[in-house]
Amino acid sequence: MTYKHLLEIHHVQKGQQIDLFNLLVNGVLKHFRYTLTYGKELGELWQTVENQIAKTTDNSYNLTQKKKEVNAALKTFNEAFSELFKTDSPEYILKHANPILDQFNHKLVIKLAYRQAKPDSDYQAIENNHVHIDLTYAGKKITEPHLFLNEARLSAIAISIYLGMIKRHIQGIPCKILFLDDIFIGLDIANRLPLLNILKSEFPDYQIFITTYDKPWYEYAKSYLEGVENWKTLEFYAHETKEGFETPLINEGDFLQKATEHCKNCDYKAAAVYTRSAFEKILRKYCEDKKKKITFKSKLKDYTTQDFWSAVSADITPFTKTEIEQYRD
Repeated sequence: MTYKHLLEIHHVQKGQQIDLFNLLVNGVLKHFRYTLTYGKELGELWQTVENQIAKTTDNSYNLTQKKKEVNAALKTFNEAFSELFKTDSPEYILKHANPILDQFNHKLVIKLAYRQAKPDSDYQAIENNHVHIDLTYAGKKITEPHLFLNEARLSAIAISIYLGMIKRHIQGIPCKILFLDDIFIGLDIANRLPLLNILKSEFPDYQIFITTYDKPWYEYAKSYLEGVENWKTLEFYAHETKEGFETPLINEGDFLQKATEHCKNCDYKAAAVYTRSAFEKILRKYCEDKKKKITFKSKLKDYTTQDFWSAVSADITPFTKTEIEQYRD
């Protein structure tokens, strides 16, 4: 799933109703397939419909032939897509999506309705290709969902549907993979953290990749996941060679590893800076775990190593403390 699938979030409003058709068919469920898609992806079935309706008629391809092909393509698509909205169907789109959506803690209950797509009278366009949403918030019916659902809530709904369908159709391979390409863009921190917890609790059998261009979010997630079993963080950069080519530069993102590399290259100043950063990180974590009292400063950048070292040093044996003080200098 990529951020491009969620771009449709910005264009879901049509008049007074939210239409999720394009978001589902050309976005989060574009690559979805099951028995009624006959080996094809849902997006492929819809593309076939669009290709057939776009054909022009002439002496070699008359309107009768076009109607036959359009109707056949629509029948296949409608059968496959409509099944997702039947509450008694094992393919019901919200069966697995709603429990995931609940974990975002938006207090939303949603129902989706699809009116089967059909050709217009001239077979020049498709009509009724809409998916409308029925919304309840905290037990109250929302009459104007387009005014209530902001980008974060719509993103949460879309992601829940995507992950719910993966829960329904588990990858039938030993090494299951979930790749999320910068889908956190439309989510604030209150929605990003629940998503991390959802991935951890709902998909323990999957190898999960999360990419982002948002460096502050990366640093936050890295800190949040630190100590959580099996998570690894990496930084990728474009490194230009002397010949002018770009090659990937991959950093583990660990301060001590960076310090070691600089030390090997005799860049001792850089090595010392990264070592100090690693030291501060350890002190901060210790103070957090032990609930140490630290002088409050409104700006994080105003804190120094000494602020944390003063709170920690009393817990350290005199000999070790002397050694650390020596290397700090």
